Amino acid sequence: MKLKTVVCVGGLIALTSLPLLAAETHCREQELVIFSCSLGKKIVSVCASNDFSFSNGYLQYRFGQKSALELVFPTLIEVTGRSQLIQARTLMFAGGGGGYLRFINGQYHYIVYTAMGKGWGVKDGVAIEKDSRLIANLACQDVPISKLSEELFTRAGLSMDRIEFLIPGTD
Repeated sequence: MKLKTVVCVGGLIALTSLPLLAAETHCREQELVIFSCSLGKKIVSVCASNDFSFSNGYLQYRFGQKSALELVFPTLIEVTGRSQLIQARTLMFAGGGGGYLRFINGQYHYIVYTAMGKGWGVKDGVAIEKDSRLIANLACQDVPISKLSEELFTRAGLSMDRIEFLIPGTD
C-alpha cells in the first residue's frame, strides 16, 4: 500500500513538473510566451506584451543562449509597422495542421513554426531564410510552448504571409 502511494505521488510530481521541463524561454515574467523551445544550446522564443492586440503591445522574436541573446527582432517594441515586419499563416495537412510566424528582417526571414501531419508526425522549430532560400532549419529539442493559431493572428492584426512557407521535412 505504501509503495503504491509513493509511486502515485512520484507520478503526480513528475506530471506537474513536466511543463517546466517542456521549454525554456527568453520571455520575461510579465510577458506572454507565444512560442518557445530549446534548440540544443540555444533557445528560440516569441514573446508578447500582456496587452498584445491589433492596436496595442508588441510581438518580438528572440534567439540565443539562455544568458546571451544573439538576436532580438524587431528591436523596437511598438505596434507601428508590424504588418511589414511580421506575417502569419495557418496550414492544413492531411491528419493535422499547423501555423507559423514569419519575421522579416531585410534579406533574412526567421520563421517560427509548429505543425503535425499524417505520415511525418510533429515538426516544430525555426527556419532561417536568406534571399528566399532556406539556409538553416533548427528543430525543437523539447516539447515547445506554442500559442500559434488563427485566433492569435487575427487578434494581432497580422498580415497573411504571401510566400507560404513549406515546413521542412514534410514533402
